[in-house]
Amino acid sequence: MIYSNEMIENNPLEQLFELANHYPSPHNGQPIELKQQDEQHFTLHFQRERGLQAVDISYLFSYVTMGVFIQHLAFCAEALGHDFTYSLALPPLETIKGTGSVQFASCEIRLSQKPTNQTLVDILANRQTSRKKYTQGIDDELTQQLLAIATDNHSELHKMKQEGTRQAIWLNQRAVFDDMFDNAVRKELNHWLRYSKQEKEASRDGLAYDCMELNGAVMKFIIKHYKILRTPGISWLIEKYYLRTMTDNSDVFYLLAPFSNEYESFTVGMSIMKMWHAIAAKGYYLHPFGTIMSNQAAHADFLKLINSDHEDMSQNFLVFIFRGGMSEKPHASLRIPVKDHLFRR
Repeated sequence: MIYSNEMIENNPLEQLFELANHYPSPHNGQPIELKQQDEQHFTLHFQRERGLQAVDISYLFSYVTMGVFIQHLAFCAEALGHDFTYSLALPPLETIKGTGSVQFASCEIRLSQKPTNQTLVDILANRQTSRKKYTQGIDDELTQQLLAIATDNHSELHKMKQEGTRQAIWLNQRAVFDDMFDNAVRKELNHWLRYSKQEKEASRDGLAYDCMELNGAVMKFIIKHYKILRTPGISWLIEKYYLRTMTDNSDVFYLLAPFSNEYESFTVGMSIMKMWHAIAAKGYYLHPFGTIMSNQAAHADFLKLINSDHEDMSQNFLVFIFRGGMSEKPHASLRIPVKDHLFRR
């Protein structure tokens, strides 16, 4: 997303929502919508069909998305000089399944005349996922900052050593390939994949082939002929192609946190957004390894990799894994226009 002069010329509320529309979401599903109640008050809603639902753990991660959005919106308000407060009304977990919207919070946005923090605006506008090769990892200063963010949010962040990093990258690749043999996961992925420039620009959501650093035609062929992933010889070539941008100088981190209920999951989302913001502020990128959290076999194997045999959802559940560092600027994912989705009047 480019924060253009055209946006700056719009009214302050439109400026805020244009910037807020850049929030990250699983598979770029963009499930959040705001509804205006009066001049300053809004309700926030989660579009259930735009969340992930193929595996049970995905429903808890819906609350992570809510937390990510609230924290991102708070950053956006701060950047543009506005006052932002919110009140949670998290819906019960059993109501997240299905379609339609469900309210999860309300907020007050008091537009002010405080000056715009252009540096913060640029950080928020330019934050991206990068699946490109990383030329360097996360430096010690930023690592300490990330560790502090996790601690302040009652969670634990760990940086893996080089050998563990390679194993984590390989494990994520294995999980992605194994998920192709789960019918529900494969169908959900196919729903969100955008295989061509035309599909990407038409939908302005989902996982675009260029952002994935993959050839769209190859992606489509593998989804349709997924059994080829277990064909000797051919599977090795596909694996090498998939991993070609990941054997680099990146660092891998993992986050352990309480994750036993809706509020704890929401809090994880806020923590993730704070860390992502800190990474973007240094000009770095990250690449989430979400598949390891949702794939049970990969999740268990990752716990073995980190020598953890006492995972507990109420204390130290594995909630986030990412590789991070410096890379070339990645391709931009697109967003549905604010007026068509995030804030429809």
